[in-house]
Amino acid sequence: MNWNKLIPLIKQARRKSKRPYLSLLIDLAICYVEKYNYVEYFAYNFAENRSREYRESFVCVYRHYPIITEKRGVSKEEMAFFGDKGSFIRHFSDFRHIDALDLRVDTLSAFSSFLEKHDSFFIKAPRGTGGDDVSKKCRSDFGDLSDEALYLHLREIGREIVEEPIKQHPEVSKLSESSVNTLRVFTARHVDGTLSVPFNVSRISVTGGTLDNASQGGAYTLLDTDGTVIYDYFTYYPEAQIFPENPLTGFVFKGFKFPFFKESVDLCLEAAERCASHWIGWDVAVTEEGPLIIEANTAPGPQLFQACNQLNNNRGRLPELEEALGISLR
Repeated sequence: MNWNKLIPLIKQARRKSKRPYLSLLIDLAICYVEKYNYVEYFAYNFAENRSREYRESFVCVYRHYPIITEKRGVSKEEMAFFGDKGSFIRHFSDFRHIDALDLRVDTLSAFSSFLEKHDSFFIKAPRGTGGDDVSKKCRSDFGDLSDEALYLHLREIGREIVEEPIKQHPEVSKLSESSVNTLRVFTARHVDGTLSVPFNVSRISVTGGTLDNASQGGAYTLLDTDGTVIYDYFTYYPEAQIFPENPLTGFVFKGFKFPFFKESVDLCLEAAERCASHWIGWDVAVTEEGPLIIEANTAPGPQLFQACNQLNNNRGRLPELEEALGISLR
């Protein structure tokens, strides 16, 4: 449990719920034992909703994902490329359409050719998650290093994934001008083998940063089935907060419709067809030429489609996931 991130949330919950700190801490501890994590506790507003029926309606990582694995199995081969950005790049290169290198296997010559084409680029850790260990750099940031020295430096510090920046569709930039505002497309494979997309989420930066992860200054919202924003954006970091408009530009979010949305969903369904995994979250960027897949994972955060301000009938979406997978998760 990350106390630096937890303390501001507890203080906010104390102000909103009027519950004593001890009551909140005991409740958090009980929820931890019951396999709710602290992000879920605050994203689902458990501090103000203590009903068992309410809490058990939510999809939660440690309560439900092990059941999916137990009932449907897991592909060890796929775990390798979903858990490693370099392996993912090689396996799904035809869905990505951007220049990317894995310096663990790509040569100095390939790296020099990449730098000739791209003055700015992202560097990433192969196994980083949640936007951690990701940063945007320019070649001039390393002006005193030769290509070979920079190649060795990035390998030494564990930032072996190097990618060209994505130029997103100008319409999508209206949501946030500083970040690539990704779609998180969730694909589910039913027990009968059919694939569906039960949830689609939009993620943006609301702080002027280059990343759209909630833990890195981003916010998110569940989309309508046609790619339209119908809820205010939500974040749980550093406190739970709702955004009806971009705080930096004033752009009003509701009513925005993603270009190439159907193509984005279809692209993820096509990618999922080559996977045995039953539950995948795909990160998609939308450019003027269409969508491209950035990365994916098999334990996508369920808080993204169950923020407390984005619920139907004030209930979580466990039934929808059970229906999509064709299994009970209780």
